[in-house]
Amino acid sequence: MEHKRSYATHIDARKSRSIALTITVAIAAVIGVLAVTGSAESAPTAALHGGKRAKVAANKRVVLAFIKDVLAEHHGDHAARYMTPDIQFHAGTVGTVVGSASVAGVLNGVVTAIPDLNPQLQDIFGEGDEVVVRLVVSGTQTGALLGIPASGRAVSWDAVDVYKLKGGKISEEWAAEDLTAILNDTGTFKAPWIP
Repeated sequence: MEHKRSYATHIDARKSRSIALTITVAIAAVIGVLAVTGSAESAPTAALHGGKRAKVAANKRVVLAFIKDVLAEHHGDHAARYMTPDIQFHAGTVGTVVGSASVAGVLNGVVTAIPDLNPQLQDIFGEGDEVVVRLVVSGTQTGALLGIPASGRAVSWDAVDVYKLKGGKISEEWAAEDLTAILNDTGTFKAPWIP
């Protein structure tokens, strides 16, 4: 009798394992079908997001190359290479400059007036066609800058610039420079809040 019970228990255990294995395989098959269906449905969305990320990354590379070449390496004459012909450079109270030749002229004037200009990147991020950078800019003003005669003094200011790109080139820039710091450092104007 003991032998029959043992055999029956062995048969029941085998049936239980077989049923469990069948259920496990069925669940795995359902999950697999759902995963494939979900992946197929979400593939266009993933590709879209991947394409957007790649475009933002490419735009950041253009802006970083522009900052390095034109500002850090003092090649103001290279500025137009990074711009669309109809670029608009919005510089707050300084005004809006239109056209790659005109904007390049302004930037060439800046790096000529401050030949040791050093733009230290603090932040960069992008979304869509826009890239935002935050810089701390420093150097020595040895030439006329925005109508301010050469002072021979060290200057330093914060800058937040928003670049809009089209076709891999800068089509618009909004430059928010701390002009009060520039005026203070060049000895042109001292604001009452500056110690």
